[in-house]
Amino acid sequence: MNRLILLLCPLLLSLFGSLVSAAEPTHANLRYSKDYDRSVLDLWTVKSSKPVPLVVYFHGGGFNHGDKTMFNKNQFLQYHAKGVAFASVNYPFLVHVKRDYFKIMDHCAEAVRFLQANAKKYNIDKKRISVMGASAGALISCHLGHGHDLSLSSVFAFQQPKGTPLMTYPKLRKDGPPIILYTGSGLSDVIHHPDNAKLVHKRCKELGVKSAIHGSDQSGLPLLARREIHHVVMKFFFESCSDEWMDDSIQVMGRFFG
Repeated sequence: MNRLILLLCPLLLSLFGSLVSAAEPTHANLRYSKDYDRSVLDLWTVKSSKPVPLVVYFHGGGFNHGDKTMFNKNQFLQYHAKGVAFASVNYPFLVHVKRDYFKIMDHCAEAVRFLQANAKKYNIDKKRISVMGASAGALISCHLGHGHDLSLSSVFAFQQPKGTPLMTYPKLRKDGPPIILYTGSGLSDVIHHPDNAKLVHKRCKELGVKSAIHGSDQSGLPLLARREIHHVVMKFFFESCSDEWMDDSIQVMGRFFG
């Protein structure tokens, strides 16, 4: 038994080391703007002969707290190992901008523009960039996708919050990127009531924007198990890429979902 343990140790250490290194960003605290102390992001790049797709995450916290470390690395970084870059972004809070919500969301566009401007340096495919976020991050992601002309591939909105009628609904446009929504809250949650996600999904259908909506069994939305969320949104991302890049995307999807 002791001999077996000794033989397995190098393998286990190698495996554990690769998992640890994958969890750590390739570039930590990259400054995307000089405007605020919190204008920094973490980036997980991919070594590849061709530019790779990128997903950018914006954390929640009611625009008052939260941090880029809230990014769910355990679920999403399995796709990093198969050719997808990820970024997780910090942004100013309401106390920094005289409680101007839109100033925060507009500022977050600078993070995407920074990554687009440095796409060659970080081996990013500018035509395959998506944004995602939870709660406040969902508002930010929808705003960046439809309130700015950033040529994003798609938007992942988790736990769409109560600011949706004022901050998201008016910005939705027929030529905006596809949106996938997930709300796990029940009908008693006044912050993340499922009606917020329903409102976005309904408006997307009216505009002819591709949209999908899912939720938990208590949300009243089409059921999707939490353990499947990351698989479904990543598949949605690749299916939403522009036609000229679909051949590459289908190959990557085959590695993930085949």
